[in-house]
Amino acid sequence: MLSGIAGVALASADPLTHLLSGAKRLGGIYKLNYESATVITDDFVKRAVGGVPRNGFLLAAATVPTQETNAPLDEDEVILLRVRGTANLPNESELAATRLAAMRDADVRDKRPDDVLDNLTSSQIQMSAFDCEVLGTFYSDTVARKPFVQWGADIDNVYAGARYFVYSPSPEVLSFIASYPDRTEQEVEDKVDPSLIDLGVVRFSSTRRRAAAANMGQIPVRVRVTDFISRKTAVLGMTRAGKSNTNKTICTAIFEHAARTGQHVGQLIFDPQGEYANVNEQDKTGLRLLGEGSDLVHIYKMRPDPESGQEFPLAVSFFDTGELPTVWSLIQDGLADMNASYANAFKTAAILDPDRADFPDGRGGDGEYFDTLRDAQRGRLGFYALLAKAGFAPPLSGFSTTFVMSRPVREALLADYPGSIRLINGRSGTCAVDSPAAARQVMSWLSKRISEVVNDRIPAPYSMLDLSSWQNCDPFTAVLAVFDATVGSAVLNRIRTLVDFHDSRSKGDLTDRVWGDLVQGRMVIIDLSIGSDQVVKLISERLVFRLIEKANQRFRSNQKNVPIQIVVEEAHNLFDRDKVGKSSTQNDPWVRLAKEAAKYGMGLVYATQEVTSIDKRILSNTSNWVVAHLNSDNETRELAHYYDFAVFANDLRRSEDRGYARVKTFSGKYIVPVQIAKFDHAMINRARVAAGLPPIEVSR
Repeated sequence: MLSGIAGVALASADPLTHLLSGAKRLGGIYKLNYESATVITDDFVKRAVGGVPRNGFLLAAATVPTQETNAPLDEDEVILLRVRGTANLPNESELAATRLAAMRDADVRDKRPDDVLDNLTSSQIQMSAFDCEVLGTFYSDTVARKPFVQWGADIDNVYAGARYFVYSPSPEVLSFIASYPDRTEQEVEDKVDPSLIDLGVVRFSSTRRRAAAANMGQIPVRVRVTDFISRKTAVLGMTRAGKSNTNKTICTAIFEHAARTGQHVGQLIFDPQGEYANVNEQDKTGLRLLGEGSDLVHIYKMRPDPESGQEFPLAVSFFDTGELPTVWSLIQDGLADMNASYANAFKTAAILDPDRADFPDGRGGDGEYFDTLRDAQRGRLGFYALLAKAGFAPPLSGFSTTFVMSRPVREALLADYPGSIRLINGRSGTCAVDSPAAARQVMSWLSKRISEVVNDRIPAPYSMLDLSSWQNCDPFTAVLAVFDATVGSAVLNRIRTLVDFHDSRSKGDLTDRVWGDLVQGRMVIIDLSIGSDQVVKLISERLVFRLIEKANQRFRSNQKNVPIQIVVEEAHNLFDRDKVGKSSTQNDPWVRLAKEAAKYGMGLVYATQEVTSIDKRILSNTSNWVVAHLNSDNETRELAHYYDFAVFANDLRRSEDRGYARVKTFSGKYIVPVQIAKFDHAMINRARVAAGLPPIEVSR
């Protein structure tokens, strides 16, 4: 059951009056329009209410003074204001002149200004005004036959006369405002209590002295966990501004929510620094502890600990012949920006087995199919030899690749290198090599023989060999050009950079393993702390593309969506700045995730320092915003295009306090300044208990 203002709203006949419970009267509105209000007050009252910070929330209501909570509201509405700055009073020039004279007189007489003024003048010069933005209106409504505090994002009437008194809300009411809505109309109708987390506390300014003195420094801000599931979330701010802390808090809350509700919610975290995959040395906690002693958290990394039940190989074995399509796709992606003719020939080499359905029926089609198959096998022989030359570690066992070689060529090869190949079928000439080293040996031998033919310098022992079928095999010759590096070593060197993604111990496709984990509701952490930038980008983009495809297949087959959250740390390193605003939806996985994946139940949380590095199509589809310190007006100008973050632009550049953010959630009706709660071990243990796991003691 809900308590506080939300509970009163459901039980009281007039819930609006409770918004003024404990409120302190600040002054009144003397000028109002649809967008703004000018509030008149004085210094004594400002001190009494604990100060009036910029961007603070104020309440305006047509009330009876001193009877705010026991007299009916004249308009049955409460207007929510946000302080933007100060405003001039109509007699501002006269007040300024009086203040100037008072200060000059006090300075000359070495007294306080109050001591040189009469009471009336002193009272007058303390008058001042605030310029406030009209955020909207709280008004009474009825939902499921119960009173409900409804919200409208504007006001529907403007009065010329002085009508509204203005109040600084009480701590309880401020929490209600900052957390609104505690309960939506649908939740009231369905009699559902939402899953809420304490995201942090209300914080209107970097200076917190008066808030603490007025007991307003620890006002909780509660948000819906479900706002962050299957939706897009931006976590923005400079390094050390608290982005990772926010992500860990959200991820832990989702884990706990899924455990409490029995719902499978898969979470995939791309971890460029290894801070999610490992226990933090400072506070001895981390997300991996959520699953310790269970099968709820899987960590994929380049060098997994074989003794850990949580860690699995991130890399794929490039010599796993069953994974050739995956490996070949990685190679092609890695060479995508290389456009030399020999590089293009290599990228398009047909080394995968052809599909018989692509060829005509009958004997002619059979012949064409088997010729193409033979060429593909020879291309694969060259490809695995190339990997061996590039320094990819061989598998411990299980490698074998077949190809067709004529008897004269085979016999000449075996004369030079006995045991290098294994004959499978003498009639068809089908042979096999059973190690990458053997493939390299065969490839080197063929390269020498073909070079001798091309240069017309054939030694006598090989003068009768016919190598024309090898020379006319396009896949083989495309690979041979790279293997020999006769036209340049750029492709070979680029392939060497992918060695980080190779693990000879790995089995199966990473995407299939990760997808299976996510469907089961596990948290999956992809540790990208080891590996080149190129490999990191390839892994993340390829994985996201294929996960979207798998989700699409599930959607088309009318299977129920499984909510999946994809969390991207340091998104500016993974999102391609060169593609921003230029790429199509189909060739940019992040744009596709933002635009298409909502119908599959897939969400995205991206954390970055650079708003400008994010494609506008992603920003436009973002529902939740957590924005901390940004040091560039270029970044805040871009941010200003969304909601009313322009109001906070100067403060975002000025304040560098860690974890001090401006938050707009999917359910939230306006931006709330929040000091984000510090992620700690208690959050981990609370989530573990919800999942039926014992708490873990922090090791010191």
